[in-house]
Amino acid sequence: MFSEKELNLEEHQLREQIRRLSPLERSIYDALEIPRLKLASRYVQLNWLFPLGVHHFYLRRWVRGLLDLFLTFSVFLSLSSYAPWGEPNGLVGGMLFAALLLIEIPQMLNARLLVHSRNILMMATCLQSARSSALEQQSGTAP
Repeated sequence: MFSEKELNLEEHQLREQIRRLSPLERSIYDALEIPRLKLASRYVQLNWLFPLGVHHFYLRRWVRGLLDLFLTFSVFLSLSSYAPWGEPNGLVGGMLFAALLLIEIPQMLNARLLVHSRNILMMATCLQSARSSALEQQSGTAP
């Protein structure tokens, strides 16, 4: 896992690089970064719907979100009369729900760090894209 101290140091280093961007690079960076950053508070709010995996979809973690949906569907299926094994089975449903909780509790406890880590990754991606886009624009206008 990652610590808040490491994330803050990495973010500080990125912000220093961003401050040194040219005006063209900075405008490209701002246009890329603003729509991609996610709010930790929204992620935490969505965590309350953890069985549906909505918080994973918010961070574009599709596989984790689909896993949550699959486990939730399996819990309901095992507790209903539509269970594939014929009889509703509370033990299987309980075990699947326990698995879902074991997967999601660390996500809930580390929500702020997960969002911070993802935002740093997006900042680095936007920085790289801004530099390459500015370079392409400058070389395209040169004689």
